[in-house]
Amino acid sequence: MATEPDAIILAALLDRLGQLVFTPALQIAMPGVDFPASGQTKPDNYLAAFFVPNHTLTRTVAQGRQQHRGILQVSVFWKKGVGHIKPLEAAGKVIDHYPKDQTFFSEGLKIIIDRKPWLAGPFQDTDRVHVPVSISYHCFAQ
Repeated sequence: MATEPDAIILAALLDRLGQLVFTPALQIAMPGVDFPASGQTKPDNYLAAFFVPNHTLTRTVAQGRQQHRGILQVSVFWKKGVGHIKPLEAAGKVIDHYPKDQTFFSEGLKIIIDRKPWLAGPFQDTDRVHVPVSISYHCFAQ
């Protein structure tokens, strides 16, 4: 169980990501976890999550709650040579999975998706198309 605000926020956002269903299923490379697992090969198509917290703001005059803000980036990686439609469709599903004003409650914190997620244009890695999706959040904590 996480106890620090950023760890709680990340756990809640990743829990939500784990609920996203694709057919066929897409594996998710989680932050700080070896991917693929030892002895396995990287799948042709997959998602990768990256946590990008921003600076914390004090929104009160006296000591009080701090506003934690940042971005969960979920990148869609798709096999090279099939065009951009399929990876953009997958990115759209990620966007739809985190609608603006969606609220998560975890360990006493209220985490809010504060704007509609957005994608960057697809770009070509060596062997895959890469489409980053940015999911902006904020949360007030001590």
